[in-house]
Amino acid sequence: MKKTLALVLALALLLGCMSFASAEGTMNRDGLTFPELPNNTLKLTVTTANWGTDQLPTKMQKLWQEKVEEYLGCKLDITWQIAPWNDFRNNESVNLAAGDLSDINTYSQGTLVNGYGKDEDGDSLVLDIMDYKDYLVYYPEFVEGKVGGWNGVLNDDGTSYVFWDGYDNDLNLAGGQSFSAYAYRFDVLKKYDLKPATTWEEFKELCAFLKEKIDAGEIENAKYVMSNGASWMAFFRGFVGTFHTWDTTYWNGTEWAFGPIEDNFRTMLKEMHELYAAGYIDPEYATDDSCDAKAANGNILIVPTNWAGSVQSWNQAKISEDMEWGLAYLPSSQFGTGWKWGSKLNGKNLGTTLTMGIIISADTEYPEYVVRLIDYQYSEEIYKMLNWGIEGEDFITLEDGTRTYVDEILNAENPGQALADRGIMASASARTGIPFVPQIFSTILQYSSTEPWWSPEKGYYDGKYWIDTAVNGGPDSISPYDRAPLTHLNEEESKMKSTLTSACEKYSKVGANQFITGELDINDDAAWEAYVAGVKSQTEDFDGFFKTINEKTDIESLQYYK
Repeated sequence: MKKTLALVLALALLLGCMSFASAEGTMNRDGLTFPELPNNTLKLTVTTANWGTDQLPTKMQKLWQEKVEEYLGCKLDITWQIAPWNDFRNNESVNLAAGDLSDINTYSQGTLVNGYGKDEDGDSLVLDIMDYKDYLVYYPEFVEGKVGGWNGVLNDDGTSYVFWDGYDNDLNLAGGQSFSAYAYRFDVLKKYDLKPATTWEEFKELCAFLKEKIDAGEIENAKYVMSNGASWMAFFRGFVGTFHTWDTTYWNGTEWAFGPIEDNFRTMLKEMHELYAAGYIDPEYATDDSCDAKAANGNILIVPTNWAGSVQSWNQAKISEDMEWGLAYLPSSQFGTGWKWGSKLNGKNLGTTLTMGIIISADTEYPEYVVRLIDYQYSEEIYKMLNWGIEGEDFITLEDGTRTYVDEILNAENPGQALADRGIMASASARTGIPFVPQIFSTILQYSSTEPWWSPEKGYYDGKYWIDTAVNGGPDSISPYDRAPLTHLNEEESKMKSTLTSACEKYSKVGANQFITGELDINDDAAWEAYVAGVKSQTEDFDGFFKTINEKTDIESLQYYK
């Protein structure tokens, strides 16, 4: 009798905690229905990228699979298709047009995917996540960090085809990504008891002084005051923030506008032409891709267009021990504090613009499991593990509760590569799990080396890009575009916006360079009006589009940022 009772009790407990199969070959877990899998194995194809280090053999990738299998209650059998990041991005739109999708796909093309969503018959190339909203547990918390919450990610018809890239700004610092500081030759400035410019007038005075010293042969190897970071980027990208404009379609604080035809943009071009005419700018700026070499060789003294990490690489490659590149926040202008690009939102969020994420093929055989898998990557258990590693092995917790990577990583010759070899995402070159898994702000700061900085308050000091662009810029440095209101565009309007960021942007870049060099007279109203007309001619009903997008803007959603 005792054995029988024990057996019945054990069976009851087992049934109460495990999944059970229905007559239709489905299983119920947490009140949700899942199909039974052959041999309890989920077979998937995944298309993603390689960012420099093969993520598949790493410790963290293996741990990720173990955790996911435990969570889903099945084995994973994944066939990976991986290409270098640049190649991957170049082929994305082609693969979408050809309908060539894996079960799960890393994605980086913004609203383009909406054109492959549900048609009038309900057919779709990509899976509508909202059809499986009940299977979401962790992703919604990141959605709520987006302006408008779910309204900020849903299309007009209530669909959503992307798990958008998540971000956990655990430090609540609104640091900028790039184009948020000017790079200067600090050793040259110190030699002449100079400082980086805090205003545009100071910047022009500094350029004039440096040009005199170059012409006099006093600065070894120096040929020009400044140049562009690379030919593929618009040189004026380094100046738009100072003059409170932008290089593409953006929210200017009052309305949606196309930056390159604004009055502020014209004012900026006038100033840049003066710099060029005075001989401060390397005449090869628009076509030359040797900025890194010129910076390390001492051929230039200022670079207004640089990425986070550029200064570090130049200091490592410098030809002279005395050479020192450093950073200072953007100079202000008559328009106020310079706007930086990519100011981070607080807490868990989906970033300021929806560009990257994960899409799922509508033909995937087991969408319930796939949605559940991707959603699980937004859990703290997974994304903190992939960002930090394993406690004791990869990081330790300090007395104040904060974390730091172990000395073996921090003291490595290349801490970033040491992280990548373990598959820890903070390295940026090894994206483990199925990219994109949410990143944690504080982990990026952990291993990043300090670099020379200057501010009026501190003078010359060692700082970190992500921190100091926030602190030195202050609240006024956050560009309106990084806190834009919610808008809802239909498929046709989204495609038109894409045209504006390609055809119109391409045309404006050519015209802007002509104004900078003097091929076109920036002070000639007729020349400017012809340029503006040319920009608008690159797409149908340019003015009508901006009228529409502004009418579809929810100004009330701006309250979200307060």
